[in-house]
Amino acid sequence: MTPASHSPHLLFMRELQALLKAPYALLHIETHEEARAVDLVKRLAARDDRPVWEWSITSGFGDEPSGDLPSALAQIETIDEQGLFLFKDAAHLLDDAVVRRQLRETEAHCAKASKTLVFIGPTPIPHPELAKDLTPLSLPLPDREIIRRQYEAIFPPEKFASLPHESLVGGAMGLTQREAHRAFHRVRYQLLEARKDGEAFDPEEAILHEKQRLVGRSKVLEFHALADGLDHVGGLDSLKDWLQKRKKAFSNEARDYGLPAPKGLLLIGVQGCGKSLTAKVVGRHWGLPLLRLDMGRVFDGARAPEEALRGALKTCDALAPCVLWMDEIEKGFATGASNDGRASRVLGSLLTWQQEKQTPVFVVATANDVTSLPPELMRKGRFDEIFFVDLPQPHERAEILRIHLSMRDLSVEDEVIAELAQQCEYFSGAELEQVVVSAMYAAFAEDRTIDREDLMYAARDTVPLYRTYEEMIKGLREWAHERARPASRQRRVIDFFERH
Repeated sequence: MTPASHSPHLLFMRELQALLKAPYALLHIETHEEARAVDLVKRLAARDDRPVWEWSITSGFGDEPSGDLPSALAQIETIDEQGLFLFKDAAHLLDDAVVRRQLRETEAHCAKASKTLVFIGPTPIPHPELAKDLTPLSLPLPDREIIRRQYEAIFPPEKFASLPHESLVGGAMGLTQREAHRAFHRVRYQLLEARKDGEAFDPEEAILHEKQRLVGRSKVLEFHALADGLDHVGGLDSLKDWLQKRKKAFSNEARDYGLPAPKGLLLIGVQGCGKSLTAKVVGRHWGLPLLRLDMGRVFDGARAPEEALRGALKTCDALAPCVLWMDEIEKGFATGASNDGRASRVLGSLLTWQQEKQTPVFVVATANDVTSLPPELMRKGRFDEIFFVDLPQPHERAEILRIHLSMRDLSVEDEVIAELAQQCEYFSGAELEQVVVSAMYAAFAEDRTIDREDLMYAARDTVPLYRTYEEMIKGLREWAHERARPASRQRRVIDFFERH
């Protein structure tokens, strides 16, 4: 749990209050939650008995049929009171150089007269002329206390005593205040309908589904269903043991014990050996929401990459505790990936967030090629641990084969699996799966179940990636030798402990 004093919402309130008291004459609150931002500004202004005027392009300050920004700025200079002037969705009006010049002159007047201009809207104000005068703020998503008030207004505890209140409140974290309001109303309606019809209904599942629907609009973040657990990952016993020991690290008991929340893992290694699968099962094993950050979409040009990343990380902070999966991170941050500085700016935003975040967001990053990653990302402290995932050893290959056979309800003698595991030297986990699938195709074509010959033929017919990229894989092993922790224990070490 995030301590109340570290709540992003409370930290924002303190910063905004300090800026209004200074006073800073020109602020910009970047948010989609206009009503909430206006309410917060009004509440802070009321503490100092400062009047608030609201302006929009449709109604001006409320005393005219339409709004004209230059006229509004001129009007502000005629007002004697030390008030706050809120401008809603006015960022695009500053594309006019004349209006920007007038705003700078009005800002100078307001700074002397203790007046404050506050722009509110989802669009950044990037104009360099305003960079030294305008102070940008980003309104965080609602914290747990705000969501709890929303929840209790719709699900009064005395009327819905049997509901898992804290789970439902936690389930709505990451939504805006309005989205949470609508989600709770929708779930309440579904719950009452199910009770009336005598049907079973899982409100926690409904909240999660509603959140997936709403957050699913994001172009950068993607919800992943919590399907498979660690038992679907073959081998990697050292990595599994590490994860098992930290299973309760996000609990209140861990906080009371004085344990900091884990930061994250960087999984590097050979392609197809289970890095992405491991990242996906961490959420299930720990019982936390799993979000995938699509680095390709961060750089797709639909919006500024830094803005896209900040929005995604804000959602993760609000969803915390959660697991953030960043797959093939080298594609976004590899040295030379971008010549216009976008990659370095996004990397800087990510590193700053990792360094300063107070929320329990566990990052699982995967990479196939780490030699081109910037050294800042590899520095000690960015991640709790860096694990190297190598090609599976014979006992791990046997375990992986058993898992894939079992998932398909196929039964093969242990002797055949052991023989097949020996034959499949240098095979990755993904290639072992394809051996099973290829054997199934052969058996299916003849309308029978698979046998030893099907599996052996499929193995002989498969050319592992290692044969093509042997030098690259050897180089990766050499790099990881003293820089990363092996995800698998050596078989001879395991044999020693089993004998003793």
